[in-house]
Amino acid sequence: MSTATQSEKDSDAISYNANAPDTPRKPKLPLRWRIAILTLTCLASFGNHWSNGLIVYVSFRKAFESWFILCRALKTTIIKELHINNSQFATLVACTNLVNTFLCIGIGFCIDKWGGPLLAVIMASFHLGGSIVMAGSATNNFNNYPVLIVGKVIAAIGDGSLDNAQHRIFSTYFARGGGFAFSIGAIWGIANLAQFTGQSTANIIATNLGTYAWALWISAIIALFSVICAVLVYFLDKWLVVNYQVTDHTDGSAMKSHTRRGVFSLKAVKELPVTFWIVVLFSIFENAGVQSFVSISTQFAQQRLKKGAVIGGWVSSFYLLLPACLTPVLGLVIDLYGGRVSFLLVSALMFLISMLLLKFSHSVPAFVAAYVFYAFAQCVTPAPQVEIIRSIIADPQWFATAFAIKKSVVQASIVIITTAAGKLQDDTPHASLDPAVTLWLIYAFLCTAIAGALWIVANWFPNVLPAARLAEVKPKALDDEVTKLLRFKLEQKRLQDPQGTRIGGAPMDDSKIEEVIGGADSESDDDSTDEEKKLLANEKLLKRVEPGIVTDRLRWVFLAASAGIIAIGWIMFGLGVEWGVHGSVIAGTTGE
Repeated sequence: MSTATQSEKDSDAISYNANAPDTPRKPKLPLRWRIAILTLTCLASFGNHWSNGLIVYVSFRKAFESWFILCRALKTTIIKELHINNSQFATLVACTNLVNTFLCIGIGFCIDKWGGPLLAVIMASFHLGGSIVMAGSATNNFNNYPVLIVGKVIAAIGDGSLDNAQHRIFSTYFARGGGFAFSIGAIWGIANLAQFTGQSTANIIATNLGTYAWALWISAIIALFSVICAVLVYFLDKWLVVNYQVTDHTDGSAMKSHTRRGVFSLKAVKELPVTFWIVVLFSIFENAGVQSFVSISTQFAQQRLKKGAVIGGWVSSFYLLLPACLTPVLGLVIDLYGGRVSFLLVSALMFLISMLLLKFSHSVPAFVAAYVFYAFAQCVTPAPQVEIIRSIIADPQWFATAFAIKKSVVQASIVIITTAAGKLQDDTPHASLDPAVTLWLIYAFLCTAIAGALWIVANWFPNVLPAARLAEVKPKALDDEVTKLLRFKLEQKRLQDPQGTRIGGAPMDDSKIEEVIGGADSESDDDSTDEEKKLLANEKLLKRVEPGIVTDRLRWVFLAASAGIIAIGWIMFGLGVEWGVHGSVIAGTTGE
């Protein structure tokens, strides 16, 4: 049988599989369908973030005089209509964080098991159901606080892991350096626009239509739109797999199904390298610190500027508009140039500069500069943190599980810092936020120190944490860097144990090392797929956790510390309810 060489070059032409001569091979997936997947997946969480702008974006104080305070959304109205206190409102908005401290880990396993498209539909549906219950709790003067809590919990189940399912979809259709970071930036740009629109129109809708229930019902309609988009993603994904050659960029093979065997295993947790836990430690302070500062930004702007609520609200809303414009651009930069660890350090430094200006300078220009730096910190946070998780784990097919572990710990850290800050504010005369800012300054110092240490190791001592080094290099240089680091690792193993070190039952010598690094010759006619498979296999071997007393103990210490932070988060929430603090957390907020 003859094979047309031109058809191998044409992405839309039909070629033939060498192992099955009578079976026509599917055409490669066109770019336009990847763009369609990207667009629909981004819109699948539009309703989620719109809803977060209604109830979630809140301030610390109980007294609000003006209905049109943009950045406090429906807090005042809900407290008045439901006859609840500030502590009960804090309980309402904290539901998402608390639920996600444990639930999103289990859902992360499910995403890795059954794939992102199916779980995106399920998560978006949970959010829709919760939105309907919340809107119903406010309809016809029902105004039932327990029902509102139930609705928020149902929505929280979907809110907490919908972004994880979306990231899993993107990791399948987009390779590192091939659009994955841009897709993460795009999704968070749209998310910030949705949240800004939701919070800025909430009270306008409530006032003009006579009840805040309308704002919640419109949010439910937007959530229905997102469910429709998620369903379209699910069926489009199935259609593309049947009709096109879709490469799963988590393992480099042709995708036949999202369902995988053997995912429900503690092996996924045990195989997470030390570099992953260092990134989690960084996120505990930077991610949680940057995201939770939103909860005091409006009131802090009022106190420092000594201006009205509207001015304070617009100033504090700046953090949403800048990331909406720049996160896709930063994602594109990461796709082209790498530098994920460097971006972590930049985001930490921006956060630190912002908090230093707020803490030690009381002039208006310094305050405005601080909020600009804070907006940049928000902008730089999402794409690098999602990208680096995918880059440092040994097996990208465990990406959703790893991301869920990081997210659950961050949610607990948000509860801890916001509850502690609320207590500090309540114990301060005139409800000043200056003492509370000290907590965010401490978070900023710690995350900067961690990011700085990781950057030094990644750039100056690449063989110590090879996963961190690979996250830093340019995508074009990734293959060469993997080869160099893997060769060093195998040679070190041979020097340490020349008799006992074996690969595939054979002693490790120079020829065996080169054979492992070079990979076996493939008979497939798709050279690009073969190269990707070989690269992923070498990366997996390089990042694989090696047994050892020090590394084993370090990983167990990090795991125990993460579980401890989650436990402390629940304890702090309980104490916050008992104290009746005026603070509240940002439900469902995670910078990735």
